[in-house]
Order: sequence, then structure tokens, then C-alpha cells
Amino acid sequence: MTSFPTDGSWPQYTYIVPEIYTRARVRLIGLGTYAPAGIITNDFFAYISTRLGDPRKAEDLERVTGLITRHVRASTLELCRRMAGDEAPGLIDSPDAPRDESLVDMAVVAAQRALESAGRSASEIDMIIGASSSDNDAFPTIAGQVQHRLGLKPIRATMLRGACASQTEAFQVCAEALSCSTARLVLLVTAEGLLPNIMHILDWKISSLFGEGAAAFLLERGEEGDETYAISGYDAGQAPALFYQTPLRKDSIEMAEVDMKILQLYREGKGKELAQLLSQNLVGYTKMNGKEVFREAPRAMAEAVDACVRHAGLPYDEVAYIIPHQANSRITRRLGELLIHDYGWPASTMEKLVDNFRYYGNLSNASIAAAMAELIYHDQLKDGQWLALPAVGGGMHYGCWLVRYRALKNPRAVMKPLQHQ
Repeated sequence: MTSFPTDGSWPQYTYIVPEIYTRARVRLIGLGTYAPAGIITNDFFAYISTRLGDPRKAEDLERVTGLITRHVRASTLELCRRMAGDEAPGLIDSPDAPRDESLVDMAVVAAQRALESAGRSASEIDMIIGASSSDNDAFPTIAGQVQHRLGLKPIRATMLRGACASQTEAFQVCAEALSCSTARLVLLVTAEGLLPNIMHILDWKISSLFGEGAAAFLLERGEEGDETYAISGYDAGQAPALFYQTPLRKDSIEMAEVDMKILQLYREGKGKELAQLLSQNLVGYTKMNGKEVFREAPRAMAEAVDACVRHAGLPYDEVAYIIPHQANSRITRRLGELLIHDYGWPASTMEKLVDNFRYYGNLSNASIAAAMAELIYHDQLKDGQWLALPAVGGGMHYGCWLVRYRALKNPRAVMKPLQHQ
């Protein structure tokens, strides 16, 4: 499944090792997404920042990030009120939303929509791969619980845990399983709830970037013309830019004390002290160096896209869309600029970048599917088009999947109409 270039023409990549990649015949036949009904607007995080002595308006946050709303579960809205106060604006409930919706609940809906979009039965699935940055289900895993909820036989159900590039790593794992005849029909499920699970809501410079949701892909063995290319990599030397450590039982008392102190500092409006307290506690609170992430994340994705397209021998113009992990709009634009200026892609590349960040925020491993779903919903994807799906995440982890889009049997099953339409 792997071949190596013989002309020595590879660019001098910083992150990608181009010789190590996967080529396989895989067809994407189903896609499903799910966005919870609750919404957080920029008014909420502007309110927090102002209370902490660093005044921002909702328009300021939109201008910097390109983000307007985030879809979240009802339980997350309740947590926001407990943290910021009942008077905090920008928290929009849905009366029909379930109060105790879990990541597994969201993943099951996405999986059912993927099956419906493909016109296939759950009983045909013979392998499940799951991916998440924020699940707390060590065992049974989200993949295992989706298997159970769909009523499947006790088939293989494997979970990838990590940051936002677990989605591209999962694409590669699925492709390798299908090409090796380990499976014939694979369900890939992702579900994310980073805002309440791995960061502190009052740490608004980070928490304001994230939403919640789930996604599912259905993949089967392909035929001639269904060649796909996938590449992944990891550079722990970049870990300080974005990292998170899962708290253990021994950390729970200390975290409870820190959380109480954070709330006290918030009520007193002591933003600098609050930020310093968070920076001192490495376990249980996501850490991000925004400048480092902006500098390195787009480059890792650009290299992964370029390497996959070179392996496929495609002219750049044949890539119809680049649908990256939706980290933020500035990173997406920077990805396009690097492809053009550093790797010789045409100026029209900027028009092929897909960006739906403004309505969802960063959905981690569910983000590529959510962006693709909107293209399908608006009838913008055509059968046979090449799509490049890159991602980058904390750690630092990165990769890309290059795949031909094949028209779905029931494209309207992918998602429900969006609330912003």
C-alpha cells in the first residue's frame, strides 16, 4: 500500500515524513452530524472578560476569531450559569433539549444519520473506530457504547483519544483496516464536549473558541477509481503550544480547591490573578499558546495536504475543496497562504478553503464532518470531486486524508436544517 518517490523532489517539510503514508481503495458512502440545540453567543464571553477587568465586546470577539455562535448541550449551559452567574447574557436554551445529553447520545444520532444517508443497515457494520478529545468514558468507550446502542454484534470497537487530529488519524486507521480486509464496512464516530470537560469556562480566551457536537462517517472497500491517500505525524516537541493532562483521583481535591479559588477571583474581578492561577495548575486545565499555535498549526496542515496531493499525482487544480479542522478562521486562511507561497499552489486555492467556524466554534474531532455536511446540505459537493481533509491538534498531532467524494444516496439525512439559516 505504500510507494516511495524516486525523483527526490519532496519539499523540505518541517513536520511531515512523506515516505510514510497510506494508499488504499476506500469509498466514503455515508456521513452524519449532530449539533446540540443550546447556543452560546459572544455576549457571554464578552461579559466574562469584562467582569475580569479585560473589557471586550461581542463584536471584538467576532472580529478576532470570526466566531458568532457555538452549539452546546443543555448541561453545558447550566454549567455556564453556575460559573458566570444567572445574569450572564448570551446563553440560549432550547425547551426541547434533553437535560442529560451525553457524548454517546450525540454520537448515536450522528451514526444513525450516516447510515440513513448511505441507505445501509447497522447490522452490516463490522468495525467501529471512535475518536474524541474530551470523553470521560475510559471503558466502556464511546465506540463500544455506540456499538451496543446500535444493536451490533460484539465486533471490534476501537477508540482513539487525543487532540483534534485524531479524526485524520482515524481516517487512516479505517483505510488500513479496509485495505487489509480486516473489515468491509467501517463506522467512524466522533463526539466532543471540550468546553465543560477539559477546560475552565472562565478561562475565556480558550473556552470561547469551542462548541460541542458529534459526527460519523461510513466507509467501505472501494474499487478502481476509489484510491485515497492518508498521512499522519506527531511532534511532541511542540507540546507546550497546546496541551492537556487528564486529572486522576489524586488530583481531585486539589482541583476542587483551585476551582473554588477561581470562582472567588472571578467574583472579585481579579482577571490577572485568575489567569496566573490557571497557568500554575497543569493538570485538568487546557493550556494554549495562541501565537505558537497560529504559527505552527497551519504549516503542519499545509504540509500534510501537499504531501497527499503529491502522492496522488494530482494537479493542484483538481482538488475541489480543502476542508480543514475548524480551529479558527485565521488558521484556515493561513493554511491557504502557506500552500500558495511555500508550496506553489495557485492563488485560486484560497477559494477552495471551507470555513464554517463562525457558527459552531472548534468541534475538535467532529469539525471536518460538520464543515463537509454544510457543503452537502447546500448541494456544493459533486460526485467525483477530490477533497483534502487536513487536521492538527495538541500534542502536536497532524495529518490529512485525500479522498474522492461520492454522491450519497440520501444526502438530506446528513444533518437537520441549521438554526442560523
